[in-house]
Amino acid sequence: MSSTITRWTFVRHGQSTANAGGWIAGHTDAPLSDLGRIQALAARARIDEVPYERVLCSDLSRAIDTARILTAGPGRVIPMTIDAALRERACGEWEGLSLATLSESSALDVLHTFDERPPAGESLRDVAVRVLEFLGGQAAGGHALVVCHGALMRAVIGVLDGTDHTQVGVWKPDNCEAVTRAADARQLTSLAASLKADAPRRG
Repeated sequence: MSSTITRWTFVRHGQSTANAGGWIAGHTDAPLSDLGRIQALAARARIDEVPYERVLCSDLSRAIDTARILTAGPGRVIPMTIDAALRERACGEWEGLSLATLSESSALDVLHTFDERPPAGESLRDVAVRVLEFLGGQAAGGHALVVCHGALMRAVIGVLDGTDHTQVGVWKPDNCEAVTRAADARQLTSLAASLKADAPRRG
């Protein structure tokens, strides 16, 4: 397994119609809003300063369209890999529900924990395992731009930084916020294996 360090710049997509409407999208394909496209355009100059050579992107349209806006330019051809492994956290039966409705019942607190899951959905631990395993297979050195989602960034950055699991759910990246970390394939796959081994047993 390669020990070559890869630099990963994670970028959250621009505002989606779900963000604008205050409802949970998860795996639901909520497209960019008009503001989301403006945010991506505004972020392009900042992302252009990142010396990335390739792009890894979620297969949801809000991420794909953000990636296309960020990487657009005359004569630019940037290799892009689009994969479902980089999708947002699955929120199961809560997808399509308003944040306000969930807040009224305190159900929204589940989304800020590391191990609890929405009904038929994923925990932050589940997301971290999925993404770290995928990135482990993509670690080939150089610098990759990873255009993805907020809860995904929350989970993966938290694990990479060694954040206490009780605090991983606190941070929420802004739309088009970028964060860079460095890790090789061994580190990524080892972290994923540890997360799986330490997962609480469920009855």
